[in-house]
Amino acid sequence: MLQYRRRLIQAAGVCGLLLGSACSSRNVSTHTAAGKADPSPPPVVQVSTPEPLPSDSPLETIVEQPDPIELLIEQGWDLFKKGQTLFEGGEVQEARSYFQQALDTLKHSGFEFFLNPHLESAYYDLLGGIQELELQAWVNPAEIQPLSLVSPHFEEIDDLNLFAIQVDPHLRELAGQDLLNTRFDIPVVLNDDVLRLLNFYQNRGREIMEEGLKRSGRYVPLFREIFREEGVPLDLVYMAHVESHFKPNAYSRAKARGLWQFMLGTGKMYGLRQDWWIDERSDIVKSTHAAAQHLRDLYEHFENWDLAMAAYNVGSRRIDRVRRRYGKTLDYWTMVKRKMLPRETRSFVPSILAALIIFRNPERYGFWVEPDPPLQFETIDLKEQVDLRVVAEEIDVPVADLFALNPELRRGITPFHDDDYKLKVPLGKADLLEKRLANLPKDRKVQVRHHKVKRGETLGLIAQRYRSSVTAIAQVNRIRNVHRLREGQDLLIPLAGGYSAASVARSVKPTSQQLPATHKVRRGDSLSRIAVRYRVSIRDLLLWNNLEVDQIIYPGQRIRILDNSQSVAENSQKSGADR
Repeated sequence: MLQYRRRLIQAAGVCGLLLGSACSSRNVSTHTAAGKADPSPPPVVQVSTPEPLPSDSPLETIVEQPDPIELLIEQGWDLFKKGQTLFEGGEVQEARSYFQQALDTLKHSGFEFFLNPHLESAYYDLLGGIQELELQAWVNPAEIQPLSLVSPHFEEIDDLNLFAIQVDPHLRELAGQDLLNTRFDIPVVLNDDVLRLLNFYQNRGREIMEEGLKRSGRYVPLFREIFREEGVPLDLVYMAHVESHFKPNAYSRAKARGLWQFMLGTGKMYGLRQDWWIDERSDIVKSTHAAAQHLRDLYEHFENWDLAMAAYNVGSRRIDRVRRRYGKTLDYWTMVKRKMLPRETRSFVPSILAALIIFRNPERYGFWVEPDPPLQFETIDLKEQVDLRVVAEEIDVPVADLFALNPELRRGITPFHDDDYKLKVPLGKADLLEKRLANLPKDRKVQVRHHKVKRGETLGLIAQRYRSSVTAIAQVNRIRNVHRLREGQDLLIPLAGGYSAASVARSVKPTSQQLPATHKVRRGDSLSRIAVRYRVSIRDLLLWNNLEVDQIIYPGQRIRILDNSQSVAENSQKSGADR
């Protein structure tokens, strides 16, 4: 994890170069993936081994002493991850214990917490992650974008002992002939490292490769179009398989996000918006433009695609530091052989080249997979916020299709105060949606706001400002003590009337089964198990039964279960009483 966290620091090495480049975020008004064959340059093939360093070169490798602050932060995030797993499994109280340990690990470390900006920043990052879990659990039902995002499969490769994989001579011959007959637009080296990854994809990683080949059909035509526009070799689009397995919501242990696994700082450097409502690192179009621009800038800096790809993973400063120490002519493969780079980075480029070789000729390597059809969409300019579930109902498309096109929306709601936001909708639906939104009833419009608590503010003042109620705000944000707010705290504000966050938070997913009036608690039951059984939410069970989150339930106890209509009616009555 320490290596992952250094990406942001190391990316700053080319900051001057990067900021000087074009960083425009382009919006596609209408897109239909064509999937046409592209003209390719003559083949560039290298089948070689790295040249040895001069005999007078030092033989020691770069060994960095671990930073105690970094180790402490890593320990805090490990505790958070354990808590997150418990939280998402319904074990809320146990999860909060881990969350508290994570925060205490940083705050009471003895390192002068408030005088150490790095430690303090990590503390508030942790706190923000905990708040986001708590808040999203209230706001978003099952159909809203999941917070538990999928880790990219490259983390599995990084954990492997690749040297235990035997190099198959038949595979070497097969791949060598393939490279002679296939045109690539980046240099492709075939060595033992690449062959081991080819072997991995054909065997232990076969399922990973098959899923990637299938899912890539949605994105590769669009990615090739964008890379061509940015002037980047088209074969590099297959980096997305290694980075994210072609999953827009991929989220790594180092908090990198999206198809192209941008860290927070690098994403901001390329103009990707990241706030409470939206994270454009997951935007299909904008993040791909940013990735192409980043790769182009790295290539201009190193004038070598192997080094550019390695720097995309580890940061340019690390590569520059090695070359300053051992010579600017040092190439990537020599760095790998002499272990001058982190283990992850030593596997990164071979993984990309192996994936590229298979993606260009999958049947040759035993993969017969039908790719998913390309995404086809058009965009609509929005003048006010809208909930994706309302959009889905208005244009009669599955809400999952809208989330697949707009994975950057963190709350399932388009951003507040953003006149430039363009919502992607299935091809042929933009005109219909524009007409429907023009006549959308008030009770179908989004009536929520996001508020960050300022110094001296009280819940009463905030409720008065937004014409909401203290009780409604406290319930949605799970605030136990309404007299205690923390400066910088994020609050979701349900506004009076309309399509409020309170009603969204407590809505129950429709089900065809008849729900009982009560459930008798049996030995081994928990609120999470009861919620799963009746397809309701834990927060509804707490609300209906007037339970506290840390309250224990006992065998023989009766737990009240309401159907959807009862729930909405009771919530409306309570909301009216609050006002």
